[in-house]
Amino acid sequence: MKIAAQDLVPLATIKLHLRVEGDSEDTLIELYAESALAWALWYCDNPKLVEPGDFPASFKSALLLLIGHSYANREAIVTGTIAAELPLAVESLLWSSRDWYGPRDEVRV
Repeated sequence: MKIAAQDLVPLATIKLHLRVEGDSEDTLIELYAESALAWALWYCDNPKLVEPGDFPASFKSALLLLIGHSYANREAIVTGTIAAELPLAVESLLWSSRDWYGPRDEVRV
């Protein structure tokens, strides 16, 4: 089964997080959501994340932060601003969902 971002966080919740009303940007928001999910799954590299019930709230919160970042920063370059990573943000939220044991078929001593 392939998980879709909206299986984890409904579009209405994403739009609430983004403070977006109306549906003119839904396609763009859905694209950002799928991209955020793909990155988070890559980062976690956890084969146990298969069904929607396997994903903790912290994973879903991280998706919202990633989607918000993509939505707010639509260009590759931003000028005239100062940016800083927020502590306890995306990576911290995903930390508990990472696979710390490696491939399942690996022999452990």
